[in-house]
Amino acid sequence: MHKKDLTYSDAMEQVMLHNGFFASLKLLYKEVWNYKDKTKITGITPDNTIQERAQRDSRFTRIAKGVYALTQFIENAEKNDLGYFVFNQNKVIFKQKKVIKKTEKIVEQKIRIGQNYFRKSLIQELEKCPITQINEKRLLIASHIKPWVHSNNKERIDYKNGLLLSPLYDKLFDKGIGLITFTLDKRILISNKLSKENISRLNIQHNQIIPDLPIAGRERFLKYHRQYIFQG
Repeated sequence: MHKKDLTYSDAMEQVMLHNGFFASLKLLYKEVWNYKDKTKITGITPDNTIQERAQRDSRFTRIAKGVYALTQFIENAEKNDLGYFVFNQNKVIFKQKKVIKKTEKIVEQKIRIGQNYFRKSLIQELEKCPITQINEKRLLIASHIKPWVHSNNKERIDYKNGLLLSPLYDKLFDKGIGLITFTLDKRILISNKLSKENISRLNIQHNQIIPDLPIAGRERFLKYHRQYIFQG
């Protein structure tokens, strides 16, 4: 296939491959035309199409506000502890871990132990979802505030970098969605990308106070989530 015949998704994939497996929407808008002939596009707003493909194509995973990565790369990075993303204003860098000769089994075991410690510590401290008040452990998810793939090893097991959330709210809070976040005065913020009808169905309101939301020790992580993850 000639490069000028690539689909939007295929062209976006090539941009990410040549940029270290991830790219901002701004970069995709600019570089996708290295692989696709813009003169043949008619009747479509290209930037909107690129954004729609990034959001809907399973090949891509949202890792922060306006930044997407190849799903296979994210899955491999998380499974094998390859490193983490560093966000500094408009710059995004994937900081690779130094290569240490360890078997995949040992790496997976260390990650699993760390995740177990993280969840156990959160349950001991918080006991319930602050929004729904659900306290059934099997229905609670240990959610990283600063996402796992954004965090260094210390931050990944720091339970102050976590909240216990019911599955629906965990999904809304997750890096791939980013439709809710929290302020330091215990207010929940809801993205304007979520329809009024669905906000109503969630039974929450923008700027609603969540009295049981744990803040102490989580300030810097919550600020990070609002700046880089939340789709305001």
